[in-house]
Amino acid sequence: MTNGGEPIEISGIRRQKLLAALLLQPNQMVSLDRLVDTMWDDKPPASAHGQIRICVSGLRRLLRGGERDSVIETHPSCYRISVHDEDALDLFTFERLVSQGRAMVHDNQLERAERLLKSALALWRGPVVTGLDSSALNSLVVRLHEDRLTVQEEYFDVALKLGRHQQIIGDLTGFVAENPFRERACAQLMLALYHAGRQADALETFRAIRMRFSEDLGIEPARDLHVLHQSILVGRLASAPPHTSDVLAPPSPRTKRSQGRPAGVALLSRTAPSTVGGDPLEQLRLENDLLRVERDGLRRILSLWLDLNDGDAGAAAV
Repeated sequence: MTNGGEPIEISGIRRQKLLAALLLQPNQMVSLDRLVDTMWDDKPPASAHGQIRICVSGLRRLLRGGERDSVIETHPSCYRISVHDEDALDLFTFERLVSQGRAMVHDNQLERAERLLKSALALWRGPVVTGLDSSALNSLVVRLHEDRLTVQEEYFDVALKLGRHQQIIGDLTGFVAENPFRERACAQLMLALYHAGRQADALETFRAIRMRFSEDLGIEPARDLHVLHQSILVGRLASAPPHTSDVLAPPSPRTKRSQGRPAGVALLSRTAPSTVGGDPLEQLRLENDLLRVERDGLRRILSLWLDLNDGDAGAAAV
């Protein structure tokens, strides 16, 4: 088949790219130019538009089945794949299960939340559109990949709250190995190891994380990871597993010098104020106030440690 003298070859890969571009944007208008980019990146042939129309025609025949109308709609300079059944796409099912799971977390029904989030994650059988080399597709996949990682971390949070530290250590270790710079997961792994009775492994995990950040990125891990490391080091984490965004609270004044060293540290949960309503400026102000309180508390802890070290040094000199 030719178009203006130029041969047209419709490969299976191009048809797959076209279908993937439509399915990754279900019920949305996808422009013809966007589909051209999906199939050829920045080097389309002169017959690109014609080839896309032929691909769409072939897909319509495949997808029509016993229905009269195709699920692929044609509009001026764009196409849309129409999907109304929420179970027709794994993407829709994933989003529904995640939404339900988050609602269960909000209602403190953690076991139900765990099952829902686990079911959502089980829908992922591998990388999205694997084998289809396309920059345009990759840009669409990035969001889905980030969503999956976030839900995975939310699942780990729920499992930690349920006390399933030992059971998730293997999955967490693999997840951190594949995503070494996701600090939330790094903190979750440290917490799981510590609450499973493996304090030394939790401390070694932090050392490896810190070295990786330093060597590969030239930066330190987030402050919360340092705070969590210090809490594990002194062995005084709260009995209930804290959220990964928890930070240190200053020790009580009456226990500052009770055995010649700090009596340990508590964990102060960083929770968003619930009285703000929808005012983003007020939310930002309250967040800044909270950060200021955390900063002052950490300064008092550091000052306390320095005072005690100076005292120990003076006693040794005498």
